Amino acid sequence: MCVVSDRHESIIKAVSKVYPNVPHFACIWHLWKNVYNKYRKSHKVLSGVYYAMAKAYTQDEFDMLMEKVETVDIRVKDYLDLAGREKWSRLYAPVNRAWTMTSNIAESINSALVQARELPIFDFLEEVRIMFGRWNFTNRQNGSYTFTTLGKKFNEMLSINERKSARMTVIPSTEYVHTVIDEGRRFIVCIEKKTCSCKEFQMEEIPCPHAWAVLKKKNLTADNYCSKIYKPETVMKTYDIPVYPLPDESEWKIPQYILEEVVFPPRYKRPPGRPKKKRDNSLSEWFSTKRTNSCSRCGHVGHNRRSCTNEPRRK
Repeated sequence: MCVVSDRHESIIKAVSKVYPNVPHFACIWHLWKNVYNKYRKSHKVLSGVYYAMAKAYTQDEFDMLMEKVETVDIRVKDYLDLAGREKWSRLYAPVNRAWTMTSNIAESINSALVQARELPIFDFLEEVRIMFGRWNFTNRQNGSYTFTTLGKKFNEMLSINERKSARMTVIPSTEYVHTVIDEGRRFIVCIEKKTCSCKEFQMEEIPCPHAWAVLKKKNLTADNYCSKIYKPETVMKTYDIPVYPLPDESEWKIPQYILEEVVFPPRYKRPPGRPKKKRDNSLSEWFSTKRTNSCSRCGHVGHNRRSCTNEPRRK
């Protein structure tokens, strides 16, 4: 178990109190948004490097990408180190973080409850209960229609890895340990321990292309080498407990001490202006809608009349 958040101070404090023994990671998207706001000159060059570094499997790959970051802007490297590599990098995480790199699931739930947030607290909680009950039923129903080895997404990944393993050479060392040659590079696979020197096998818990090459060499299927988490029967267990409906309010049996409790209004005042309802656009959305100004003197984009050094355009 792990907690992934946008590093807000209140969340960090709450996690340390409620889940003191659970590791707390940073959402890589929110962390990069902070880098974008602080170091605007470097974000275009380093965006792809950063995400590849956060998802890197091996130390050599991580170090190579970090050197690129240091070459472009050492301030970004210092900022990421200050945030803690174990907070945002899959390689340095104290537990197997797998694909849980962002807080997207929380953002999705938040966007689904935009209209419900306008309701009083009881009606809001009832809308949350209804929504989760509906999702729980739909997901359980969809899971019962899955007849593949793994869930849809992970079954596709398994098929992609199988196709990648087609041209690899397998050299056995022992019954379980094999050397796999992939485009001149050597990788060591142990199917007994479910490991590969590329680290992808043990981190994702799905046979990587190198492991697939060994399995095909030994005429083995991938079923026993995939994590149970990705199998349909495990998904079904997630939704075993239904979200039951509540009886009518007139039938509630409320303890007397709760009826006597007086709830005071909040101490803070409502901030001025209309409440914000829409979420902020992501970086990709922001770039796609951003317009660049053109110079009224020369007609070129990227600067204005004050900073123009070009010859004026002919009229």
